[in-house]
Amino acid sequence: METYLKENKKYWQRGYMAPNVDHNVFRFYGRILRPQFGLTGENCETLLDFGCGQGAAVDYFNRQGFQSFGVDISTTDLNVARARYPEIQSRFAEVDPQPDTNDEFFDMNYDVIIAVQSLYYYSDEDFNTRMESIYKMLKPNGIFYATMMGTECEQYYQNSEPYQDWLRKINFDTNRELKVRDYYINFTNSEDELVRKFDMFEPVHIGFYSDKFRSDEAKGHHFIFVGTKN
Repeated sequence: METYLKENKKYWQRGYMAPNVDHNVFRFYGRILRPQFGLTGENCETLLDFGCGQGAAVDYFNRQGFQSFGVDISTTDLNVARARYPEIQSRFAEVDPQPDTNDEFFDMNYDVIIAVQSLYYYSDEDFNTRMESIYKMLKPNGIFYATMMGTECEQYYQNSEPYQDWLRKINFDTNRELKVRDYYINFTNSEDELVRKFDMFEPVHIGFYSDKFRSDEAKGHHFIFVGTKN
């Protein structure tokens, strides 16, 4: 396994507290998935959350009626998810950080696959491998939704240096007692690059979200991609 994959897995084993579903999930459902595509959950549509963390989005879509599933590399977060949502604990699975084009999760294909803040931890080569497996798992006319960290995510990009295969290595401290060490990100610098990265899908919506919660920290920035498999 590549060194950066081992380091990223080790980083996420410490866990990431996320007890509630994020705005970028429920707004995707409320603004796009339900009104534009008519995917409400009422027909038990299948959905995969790639990089589900502690499972809040999987639970959210389950409550809408979806057959929702989640995968992640963090044993710590998956244990939290199974304890927090015992009624769907069998719908969480740990995945190998090393992607394979033949990866299949829960032995099914999906109407919707989401990957929120999870795909930019791959080098270009590994990203393409992972996208091939995701493409195979998505049903024809299925919906794909991803968010990718942009170079305008100042605290991360400004504290990074080139590593290999379009990854950048990040190290910095914050005033929240958070130390980021040997953290690897594949940044996206424009909407055009975003579309190129997901060129196996037909683009439907391109957007972004940005935030800044503290005056002593730089802003965050993520691109949004919504596409269909034709």
